[in-house]
Amino acid sequence: MGSCITSRLARCLLSLLTSSVIVPAQAADELLVYAFANGEPAVGAEVLIGGQSVGTTTSDGSLLADLGGSGARVLSIQSESGSVTQRFSAGAGQLVDAVAQLDQGAVFIDVYSQTESISERKAATEGTLVVNVEQGGAPASAQSIYVAGSGAALKTDSSGNATLTLPRGRYRTQIAEKTVNLRVVGGLTRAVSVSIAEEGETMQIAAPEIEEVFVVASFDPAGLEVSERDTANIVDTIGVELLTRFSDSDVAASVVRVPGISVQDDKYVFIRGLGGRYVSSTLNNATMPSTNPSKRTVPLDLFPSNFVSQLDIKKTFLPYMPGESTGGNLVINTKTFPDDRVLGLSLQGGYTTDLTGDTVFVDPMDGDFDAIGWDDGTRNEDPALSVISDFLSSGTAIDSQTGESFALDDYTAGELRRVGAILIKDGFDPDFESATPDAKVGATYGDLFLLDNSELGVYAAVNYSNKWSKREDGERYTYESQGEIADNFLYRQYTNTIEASGLLSVGWNVGDSTFEWNTVASRVTESQLERSIGQEGDEFQALMRQTIQWEERQYLSTQVLGSHFLDDVGSLFLEWQATVSQADRYAPDRREYDFTATQSATDPAGLKAAYDFQKANDQQSSLFRGFILEPGTIIRRYDELVDDNFDVSADITWDVYDAGASFGQLKAGFQLIYRERDSDSATYGFNVNQIRDDLLRTENLLVSDVVYTCDGGNNRPGCQPGGEGGISSSPNTGLVFVDKTLASDSYDAELEYNSAYVMYDHTFDSVWQVILGGRYETYEQTTNTFSLQGAQGAVQSVIDEDSFLPSLGVNWFISEEHQLRFAVSQTVARPDFKEAANATFYDNEFNFRVRGNPFLEISDIINADLRWEWYLSEVDSLSVALFYKDMDKPIERVVQAASGTAGNSRTFQNSDSAELYGIELDGRFEFALGDDYDQTLFLSFNAAFIESEVTAKNQDDRALQGQPEYTANLIFGYDNIGAGHQLTVLLNQNGQAIADVGVSGQPDVFLEPRLDLNVVYRYEFSDSLTIRAKLENLLDDEVEYSQGGQVFQIYNRGPTIQVGLDWQL
Repeated sequence: MGSCITSRLARCLLSLLTSSVIVPAQAADELLVYAFANGEPAVGAEVLIGGQSVGTTTSDGSLLADLGGSGARVLSIQSESGSVTQRFSAGAGQLVDAVAQLDQGAVFIDVYSQTESISERKAATEGTLVVNVEQGGAPASAQSIYVAGSGAALKTDSSGNATLTLPRGRYRTQIAEKTVNLRVVGGLTRAVSVSIAEEGETMQIAAPEIEEVFVVASFDPAGLEVSERDTANIVDTIGVELLTRFSDSDVAASVVRVPGISVQDDKYVFIRGLGGRYVSSTLNNATMPSTNPSKRTVPLDLFPSNFVSQLDIKKTFLPYMPGESTGGNLVINTKTFPDDRVLGLSLQGGYTTDLTGDTVFVDPMDGDFDAIGWDDGTRNEDPALSVISDFLSSGTAIDSQTGESFALDDYTAGELRRVGAILIKDGFDPDFESATPDAKVGATYGDLFLLDNSELGVYAAVNYSNKWSKREDGERYTYESQGEIADNFLYRQYTNTIEASGLLSVGWNVGDSTFEWNTVASRVTESQLERSIGQEGDEFQALMRQTIQWEERQYLSTQVLGSHFLDDVGSLFLEWQATVSQADRYAPDRREYDFTATQSATDPAGLKAAYDFQKANDQQSSLFRGFILEPGTIIRRYDELVDDNFDVSADITWDVYDAGASFGQLKAGFQLIYRERDSDSATYGFNVNQIRDDLLRTENLLVSDVVYTCDGGNNRPGCQPGGEGGISSSPNTGLVFVDKTLASDSYDAELEYNSAYVMYDHTFDSVWQVILGGRYETYEQTTNTFSLQGAQGAVQSVIDEDSFLPSLGVNWFISEEHQLRFAVSQTVARPDFKEAANATFYDNEFNFRVRGNPFLEISDIINADLRWEWYLSEVDSLSVALFYKDMDKPIERVVQAASGTAGNSRTFQNSDSAELYGIELDGRFEFALGDDYDQTLFLSFNAAFIESEVTAKNQDDRALQGQPEYTANLIFGYDNIGAGHQLTVLLNQNGQAIADVGVSGQPDVFLEPRLDLNVVYRYEFSDSLTIRAKLENLLDDEVEYSQGGQVFQIYNRGPTIQVGLDWQL
């Protein structure tokens, strides 16, 4: 018999040499089946889809059938030699290859797009195509054969034959003057015969006999776009099918299903207990900046799931990844080439218990475009404010007509203070309205265009959503160093979140190249109001506090990419990208104020018990006695942060050695990143003589009772003849304007981050794989801000350091079912702009200020990983991983040392060292209910148990900030394919984690464990209409933070139900 050609991973599927069918170019949804028994083609085997016969296999064991539509299906192949049944899911326009060994009861299924980029095809499983060319009934030698998109160009031999080994897929092939579509099936060797007679005869198909046995390569039967089984490092992948099954609205909600992954604040990803500076994120190979100054991690709620073709979470560092991938690298790939022409519409509505339809307090400032999350200028800083501030601080004014400068006299200065106060007086007292139901609408369009010598793909998606969320029954405390309660509040928070996003991708396959243009625009706007009532921790007086904030986060990106075969045999491959992006955070007009009760006139405990958050203060004025507006707390703050980013990279891959079972690949590349940030902040407020409490009193606790003008016949005290109060030109008689901006509140920064790498990947006898390489990075970051002390002089933080980051990986393919992976590497963690700037920003989780530290140092990390993988079948798997990290000078967020309310702020510092280690378990299993496989149960579970130990000066050993003790996910699924039902139950829980490190005697602040239960139901009403429902946060478990064993913050969110439909037009 014939020889055995082993695959890269030493997994053989079957043996054959068969004839083929030329695929018509116009066919869309195609299933290609090959059936074998005892090494021979299974002739006459019946093929059924969903219990309906679609035909029998021909003399070569093959059958070609049109699938039609999309979704889950059950494939059955039956013959006297045996039978197999397998479920698979395919989208409209996708191709499906199924190869069955009937005598062994095994079937291998590959689902893929008919049009793919060059880079996607290079990563696919390979198959072999033997082409025989005849002319006039005789072998046609020296005939040129060109396969588009493969890098392959060759000539027939003296027998008229040419052999091609290509990634699976459909290829447009030019033979002499004839253009045909040839299909390569992963793991198979197929033969076709093409006639190019002078008479212009059409192509004919030969059916040669099976002459000898080949052992051929395997392929991914689970249909994932990247096989976790075949990767060089430890990767967890979520493909389109799982994104659909989980029914998550954005990327952040999806990645929590991966072992070792936790998400904080519904946006920020932690991998194996590490987040922020320890996790890198890339979008189509470009490194992404964060749009939130309070977090280092990219907020993943910016990316709707219908933008995404695949998510990869790479947990071990390889040299082509950013050097800051200590915890891992989150890779987001957007859609470019649609599988078929698609025009889709999705609609969704949502309801939250005790929120939807109830009264909520809202921002009294209302712009014309608020409904789409775009402030129309209503909340903008009035340009006159900065002019007035400059005049007052310099003591001089400039005549706008003549340009002449003159010194301010007392009257003019007083009038400027009065005018400034008038410009900032409105919009502090909230309005009240009913919370509307959640609403979401999305549309997608995609099409493929076959040109003369190329393929053009277009994909576009737009999304809009408007939803409400709440923090109910909230409690918030701070503590003195000995554990005594300082601040003691009840609070409630309502947030109206508006998301708008768009994606446009254009892909062009021409010759041996693919070009892509991707443009992403994503906006998330939050209008958030919080009211607190209780006791402040300095004078222990009753206090009522309110914060209003409008925040727009935006990410804009346009990108061109290319991938190319550089030689005729496809062994030299180039990828490149150039990206221009901008991340923007615009928070105009944050409004804050406190009312406090003097001389204990109001009992804080009684006030907390009686206060109604859903009523205006003037409707419950009987609760308030002796309250004044604290002039030092009433502010308006205007923030805007803009990051401009330029990112260029290129990677070249060379298959330097191929001897069948042993082969080697050399990969090298570079990346150039330039980023600049401009963060501007201005804070304005009011001033009054400290002994004039009488000007600040109010029984209604309305700011408008204290801050007012006398226009329109106002009869308040300050508007009476000789009266005092309200806005005035003198702090002795009323409130005046004051600029509270610190020089350090604003900063600018720039970054030059350049890197180059080389790595070599060699496989020995399909048993051992060794990956060795290194990455060299130059990093120069400059942050310019000002000191907090003295004259507030300029402070510059400069981080200028080069790093060499080596990596070694060894994979042992023990058998077809078992493999073992080992990796060791060095990575780095660096402070980013906001952490290195001596500026303040707000953390919305706790509603407190965070200040950067210009003296932070770089942290170096050594990583080691070991993972065993057991593939029980093509759909069932189990893996266990061990991981270890040794960190020098880890960067952590800590509680700033201060007493009372002032202690409720944060900064960053380097600890001395840390060690982090753990074990990770992941299992996936599927169970058929009955012999027809029409109904299945799906079970997936994963868990990570993590320990760490930090050594820091004057501190006891403790865990690393942000690291949970464990993460756990349990997913149950039920599919009834015939009836179109799909049910998924998702459970998630993370263990206790330090949210902020306590210093100078302060205890650590912990995020406590919380169990989350979601249920997703989908019903395929027809091929074009799917109805879905999702029940979120069913247990409504409290979100709790603790400090020193006592409650630091606690609140409930409330269960939510979402109902929607997807309609393919």
